[in-house]
Amino acid sequence: MNLSELKVPDVIFPKNASEISISSLSSDSRQIQKDSMFAAIKGENFDGHDYIDQAIENGASNILVDTSYKGKNPFPLSRTKNVRKTLALMSAIYHSEQPDNIIAITGTNGKTSVCHFLNQIWELIGFKSAALGTLGLKCSSLDNPDKDFSDLTTPDPISLHKCLALLKQAKVNRLALEASSHGIEQHRLDGVKFSIACFTNLSHDHLDYHRDFDSYKSIKFKLFKSLIQDLGIAVINIDCKFGNELVEQLENRNLNIITYGENNNSDWIITNLNEKNQNKIFNLTVNSKTYTVPTGLKSNFQVYNSVAAAILASVSGVPVYNSILSIRNLFSPPGRMEEVLWDYGARVFIDFSHTPESLNIILQDKKPVNGKLILVVGCGGDRDKDKRKIIGETAEKFCDLVIVTDDNPRMENPKKIRKEVLSGSLTKNKFIEIPDRKRAIEKAIKSCSVQDVVIIAGKGHEKYQIKNNKKIPHDDAEVAKSIINQIEK
Repeated sequence: MNLSELKVPDVIFPKNASEISISSLSSDSRQIQKDSMFAAIKGENFDGHDYIDQAIENGASNILVDTSYKGKNPFPLSRTKNVRKTLALMSAIYHSEQPDNIIAITGTNGKTSVCHFLNQIWELIGFKSAALGTLGLKCSSLDNPDKDFSDLTTPDPISLHKCLALLKQAKVNRLALEASSHGIEQHRLDGVKFSIACFTNLSHDHLDYHRDFDSYKSIKFKLFKSLIQDLGIAVINIDCKFGNELVEQLENRNLNIITYGENNNSDWIITNLNEKNQNKIFNLTVNSKTYTVPTGLKSNFQVYNSVAAAILASVSGVPVYNSILSIRNLFSPPGRMEEVLWDYGARVFIDFSHTPESLNIILQDKKPVNGKLILVVGCGGDRDKDKRKIIGETAEKFCDLVIVTDDNPRMENPKKIRKEVLSGSLTKNKFIEIPDRKRAIEKAIKSCSVQDVVIIAGKGHEKYQIKNNKKIPHDDAEVAKSIINQIEK
C-alpha cells in the first residue's frame, strides 16, 4: 500500500505520498521495519517524537507527527492535529476487514462478564463469534486465538484492527468488545464499525487518569453520543442513575434505546431476584410476557450482566425467547465471582472487584444470615487514590473480618496504600493488616467456619502481582485451592 491510500481527514501528506510504500504501521520505534510508518504518539510517560531518529534508522518510510512538531528532520513527514485518532483511522484502512456485527460494552463494572456471556449465547445458538477485552481474545472458531491482546481492556488500534481482520477472515461475524474509558479517550475505537453498544453502570474509578468524575462520565458517554453509528441500538441499565442521564442525553440521536433493570420503566424488567440452591433465580418481563429464569450465577450483578447479554444477543439475530433461555446455561468468566469449591467448608469467592460500588454490591449480596463475612482486599498502586478510603469504609460496613493486603503496588509504597485503605475503618477492630497476599488468603480461610463466606477481591483472573513494575507469579484462586486442599488432608 502507498501512503496516499491511507487518506483520512486532517492529515497533511508529503507531496510524493503516492510514491512512498507502507508495509506496516507502528507506534513503537523498536518494531519499525523497512517501509513502516511510525506514528509519534505523545503519551503520559514517553513522547514518540523523541524516537523519530530510531524509527528512521530501523527503516521507516514515513513518520506521522503532531502539527506542532518543530523538528528539522528532512525526512518525509505526515502531519495531523491528533496522531492517536489518525493512526486509528489509518489502521482501519490498512486492515480493512471487520466482522459484520461488532458490539461495544462499556461501564465501570461488568464489561468482561457481559462480553463473555454474549459470546456464550452466540455459541450456544451456533454462531461463529468472539469476545475481546481484559481476558484477551476468546474465540472457539480459531485454533489458536492470539493471546497478545490481553495487556489492555481495549487494545491499541493497530492490534485491534489486525484482530478484526483476523476474525473476518475466519468468517467470525459477531464480536463482543470491551470499551474502556482509556480506550475511548485515546481513540482506540475510532474506525471500528459498530451499531450496537451497551452501558452497564458508572461509579468511582480511574480518577487518577481522568481529571474528575464528570470527565470520566463524559468519556463513557462519548461511545453513544459520537462513536456508535446512526440508527444503531443503545442498551442501557437504568437502575444506575447515570444510565437515566445517558438516556436523556441521547434524545437528539437517531438511536433505538433499550433499557433494563428492576426499574418498572425498563423495557426488560428484572423482578423476584432470589437465590435457590446457592444460585440466582429471577423473573424477567419482556414485551408484557414474564419468564422465570433459573441460573448458575452466584451474584445479583451477574444477573444484570446476563440480562444485558441476552438483550444484545436478541438485537443481533437471536430470538428473544432463545436469548432468555440461554441465561440458564451461562457461566461466569475467570475471576468474576468464581467459587473455589470446598466440600465441607465456607463458601470462597474470587472476584475482580476493585471499585467501591462493585465491592458494595458483592458484600451486600453475599453477607450470610448466620455466618461471618470475611474479606481479603487491597488497592492497586499508581492508580485512583481517592477510592482507597472508601473501599475501607465499604468493607467495615458489611464485613465481620477485613484483611488488608497488597494488590498490585507497582511503584508505590505498599505500606502507604494499605494505610489509606485502613483509614476507612472507624473502629479498627474488624481489620487485620497482612502485607503478603498469600498469607492474607491463608488467614482468611483458616479463620472461617462452614456458615461463613470468604471473598478475595481485587485481582480476579490475574496470574501475577506487580511490584516495582515486575510481574511476580500469583493466582488468588490457585492459592485458595492449595490452602483448602491442605486443610482437607
